[in-house]
Amino acid sequence: MQTVLQSLHSVPGIIGGVLSDDDGSVLAHSFPSVFDLSALQGICNNLNFNVMGLQEASGGVKLLDLRFEHGRVIVKTMPNLFLLLLCEQTVNLQLLFISINVAVKKLEKIYALNPLTPLAAPPTAQLIASTLAGPKLRTDNKGCVILSSHILPKTGYTFWESMTESAALVRSTAIEISNHFKIGDFKKLTLTNRLTGKSCVTPVQIMTHDKEGKYDGKVVLTLAVAEQLQANEGDLLSAEVVIGGGLFGWEGI
Repeated sequence: MQTVLQSLHSVPGIIGGVLSDDDGSVLAHSFPSVFDLSALQGICNNLNFNVMGLQEASGGVKLLDLRFEHGRVIVKTMPNLFLLLLCEQTVNLQLLFISINVAVKKLEKIYALNPLTPLAAPPTAQLIASTLAGPKLRTDNKGCVILSSHILPKTGYTFWESMTESAALVRSTAIEISNHFKIGDFKKLTLTNRLTGKSCVTPVQIMTHDKEGKYDGKVVLTLAVAEQLQANEGDLLSAEVVIGGGLFGWEGI
């Protein structure tokens, strides 16, 4: 696989490539030595979360072309594998795509015959939770998690979102809930307003933009869900995972 990745560098403008499996583990890479393996592992882990979310939302993503001021990132998805290429802005895309198609066939064949041992294992859910700073979740005497409610403001931009029945969590809080219930990934929560006793089952989205950590330990409610729960801003809600599976890859609000 290393040889296949190196062959892509025949296309002018490619800086490096990394191949990961669908667990986010680095299998091989062709980046210069200045790129630390742990940094590449972090990229692949985030790639796994985000691309898997796009797969579910769109029905299947085959190729991503992410453009930045000083370069571009090409992501090619394959069964059980992801190929990421960091390129200069001037890269010849037509030539690159031809080379990618050739490389993908070789990589899939090699992986089918001899799956590689990861160069670096992806962080476990417990490790991710510990590295994402946030308060430990409270629980009630029934074992439910206690979350503080934050109601999505009703604005022109969020009007339609407010009318849908859904809730959102930051990734760190979602992982802590998953660890607490020992359930793995989940799609829905049963929420109960501890003040009014009103309950509802709601789909859950994952928020990715909360660098200040202001949503740790909170659940963001649309107006539709808040009305069902008769919840006000800051009300405490009991939360329990609805069994059914899912992905921590959803990109939400």
